[in-house]
Amino acid sequence: MSLRLVQVVLPRSKRDELAEALDEIDADRAWTVEVRENFQVTNVLTRADQCEGLIDALSERFDGAERFRVTLLPAEATYPKLPEPKEPAKESPEVEPNDDPKKLKPLIGRVSRDELEEDLVHHGMVNRLFITMTALSTVVACIGLMKDSPAIIIGAMVIAPLLGPNMALALGSTLGDIKLIKRALIANGVGVGVALAMSAVVGLIATFNAESTEFASRAGVGYTDIPLAIAAGAAGSLAATTGASSTLVGVMVAVALLPPTAACGMFAGSGDWREAFGALLMVMINVVGINLAATGVFLLQGIRPSTWWGAERARSASTRALVVWAVLLVVLAVLLYLT
Repeated sequence: MSLRLVQVVLPRSKRDELAEALDEIDADRAWTVEVRENFQVTNVLTRADQCEGLIDALSERFDGAERFRVTLLPAEATYPKLPEPKEPAKESPEVEPNDDPKKLKPLIGRVSRDELEEDLVHHGMVNRLFITMTALSTVVACIGLMKDSPAIIIGAMVIAPLLGPNMALALGSTLGDIKLIKRALIANGVGVGVALAMSAVVGLIATFNAESTEFASRAGVGYTDIPLAIAAGAAGSLAATTGASSTLVGVMVAVALLPPTAACGMFAGSGDWREAFGALLMVMINVVGINLAATGVFLLQGIRPSTWWGAERARSASTRALVVWAVLLVVLAVLLYLT
């Protein structure tokens, strides 16, 4: 698990209280620097999977303190190296992990909830860069489809910004964060809408062979697309929670979303509504499967709000989300059977 440097800003009068809160951190892994105006900055070197419990404990204890702030920074390496943990990290310096029997322990070591949320909220926002990258990746995907070129389509998958909004939607469902859910839904809608609109224009003005291998594979939706979507969602959420590189995972999610979306738009633009429906059905199956799997992985990784009332709200929201995604997947599977 990667390293993190936790910086804590507090008044100097809180030095002893902070030292008590950090009593489980080795002395050589925490040091304090005094700054002007009677404040101090305490640096704590720790592992990424230990940050959430530490930040929650500090926030609960010092939330009302003047200018209190916790900043999380990545640490590439340290010497001497930190000793390998002999037992699973505790949820906080003061609370035993078994105090809350309803709180799941992560199956695999993960980054803190705050770090995960900050990353996914940023990547799930609609801005000029998001729209531009979606438009460019759609153009590349359309060209790849017309040329029947898997290499060009893979290039479109790499630049497609479709991972963030779907992971943000799953995280919002897991945390019961209505604001994040709305933002992610808007981002997903804008991304798919831009891709459909641009590819429809291409289909309207360009001629292409609808029976080529790449087009046929996107219009011929099958039951094997369901496990593909679930695997992509699981891989994306697992990479997000462990801080792993999202490049390959982004490609997996783009495989499930961008090519069939572009194919759907091109079919619709050319007036081939039957093939367009098949591609659209693939898009819907993949979106539902991705979010179902991602929400499940976030739950298994123990992603929860820090407060008990937030945890209750999140538990209810995540349960509803899982039921809704599961029902939608069954409905789509029935439609697939009937088509």
